[in-house]
Amino acid sequence: MSGLPSTPLARQARLLSRILKLVRKERRMTGQEVADGMGIALRTYQDFEAGRGELDLRKLRLFARATRSDPVSLQLALFFKQPEVALFTLDSKLPMTFWIAFFDLLTRVGPRLNIVPPGLVLSGMRRLTEEIDDYLARHAASAESYLERAWADIYEGDEGQPEAEEPPRDEET
Repeated sequence: MSGLPSTPLARQARLLSRILKLVRKERRMTGQEVADGMGIALRTYQDFEAGRGELDLRKLRLFARATRSDPVSLQLALFFKQPEVALFTLDSKLPMTFWIAFFDLLTRVGPRLNIVPPGLVLSGMRRLTEEIDDYLARHAASAESYLERAWADIYEGDEGQPEAEEPPRDEET
């Protein structure tokens, strides 16, 4: 992905480099660890992470496997110029999950998929968004209430108990 610093390919190379570094650092991995996980030489990985050479989707998939990240997220982050997509879905792997669900749908309905109105899909995605939002709210509330109960239990044991007395001092001098 070479070219003058202002060319689209050079900008894409810089963005890919930024995405790869963000993911590697988030996973707290060294370049050598990623290279080993990808099965390539460290220098080859360093060139890839620096954005030197052509965009290599095979290396992107190897990188995703080595860093336990989502290969679809990496591509979406690059395509839409949104590096945070790769980070926000690092563990959930939602884009890959969506791809798998889409592929299942494609396999099931085949060419009929072409007549599905976008509004139907958008409506389903809105319902999914509401369910995810509800789940996250319940999850946050349950974690907070658990911590509040745990803190109360810890401090409850302190109430009503006398302070520990100091041992008597030997007054012989």
